[in-house]
Amino acid sequence: MPFVRHAGVALTILCLTATSMGAAATQPADTTGAPGAGDPYFPRFGNGGYDVGHYGLFIDYDPATERVVGDARIRARATQRLTSFNLDLQLDPSTVRVAGAAAAFERHGRELVITPRHALRKGERFRVRVRYAGKPAQIETGGIGAWFETSDGAVVVGEPEAATVWYPSNDHPSDKASFDVTVRTERGIDVVSNGRLVGRRSVGGGQAVWHWRETSPMATYLAYLALGDFTFERGRTPGGVPYLYAISDHLGRVRENAIRSLRASAEIVDFFARRFGAYPFSVTGGTLVNSEFDFALETQTRPVYSKVFFGHQNTEIIAHELAHQWFGDDVSVRRWRDIWLNEGFATWAEWFFAEHRGGVSAAREFAGTYRSLRWYRDFWRVAVGDPGPRRLFDEAVYVRGAMAVQALRTLVGKRDFLTVLRSWVRSRGGGNGDTGDFVRLTERISGVSLGQWRSAWLASRHRPAVSRAHGFPRFMLR
Repeated sequence: MPFVRHAGVALTILCLTATSMGAAATQPADTTGAPGAGDPYFPRFGNGGYDVGHYGLFIDYDPATERVVGDARIRARATQRLTSFNLDLQLDPSTVRVAGAAAAFERHGRELVITPRHALRKGERFRVRVRYAGKPAQIETGGIGAWFETSDGAVVVGEPEAATVWYPSNDHPSDKASFDVTVRTERGIDVVSNGRLVGRRSVGGGQAVWHWRETSPMATYLAYLALGDFTFERGRTPGGVPYLYAISDHLGRVRENAIRSLRASAEIVDFFARRFGAYPFSVTGGTLVNSEFDFALETQTRPVYSKVFFGHQNTEIIAHELAHQWFGDDVSVRRWRDIWLNEGFATWAEWFFAEHRGGVSAAREFAGTYRSLRWYRDFWRVAVGDPGPRRLFDEAVYVRGAMAVQALRTLVGKRDFLTVLRSWVRSRGGGNGDTGDFVRLTERISGVSLGQWRSAWLASRHRPAVSRAHGFPRFMLR
């Protein structure tokens, strides 16, 4: 998830209440898809009753009015009999069709309640088409980011939700799908999204159409759009992974630092691939955007970076977001409370890459962080294995999470630790996992009981005591 620029800033994420279920609440429980995915942090995020296989998104964007007109074509499979089901959307729908037939619909807040003409059978594969429109910049999500207008276009990027401001979806990481994103806008405006560029063509009225495709399963919040003036750099890493860098032409005085930092992506991807397992997607890279929001995001295949990170050359942020391609994107959380599996590993990966480059070792970084944060009681009060929705992106989730990872590396040994990481990605890639899954895998491979480690680093609201059982390095035990 995002790398937040200003340490120690706790971001408040608002949970939507169950009172907005509207018409869906009156339907029989056995024939109505749930208006949420069952996540205790965000009860109304995502939906039940079906699994999405593919999103085909067709977007018209008018920069003069900042208005989006969308046509979403969704392929899904019913996991129960459905007389109605929900999608998550905060723009205004105009028509909805299910299995080719017009369907009744109502929107209540972020919930689009759809009643197809005929009930869907359990196991039935079906198609949904939603036409909709609105101004995404006017919508707030309650999380980090969403739609940002820029001097030359716009960027949509955010977590834990951003999808609702520009397309209808089953908006929860537990339901991942492939994507085709096709955007029509003014000729001269470049469009960047996930995956590979399938094509670009000029059309009438001084417009152009861009088509991007991501074939690997992707969580909805990881889909992004960047529109503006971009320069593209293409190539392959020394290890053979294709990359595409999209670089805004409006980076100003940070341009040189930003480009140098981004170009380190090839080295970083190859390094992580040797340690974590093969790079999981068909293409890598990054997007430098003409905006100054205070976070970066691991948007799948091509992370998004704002200008604020590059007052100096900054490979740490690049390493962080690229590590997420394995931890967060390929293997996504099953529930948001396990966010440390994303952020702790990505922050630790910054230390790991610096160690590889001859900098301070991850063990020394761990020790220095532990000592320097000795008196920061609020930091230690966050149980990073279950931080709560209001502290989802708290500094402790990142830093204490990274300390937990390094402690685990010390506890089980470097060889078994990397075996665990590769096994985690190999067994869970394209899907989801949680803390229990990870602990069981680690104990099976290493033979080490992790009860004390888990309690000290993930569950406790106190500063862990220095001990061998907690994974402290030998030089701190003297």
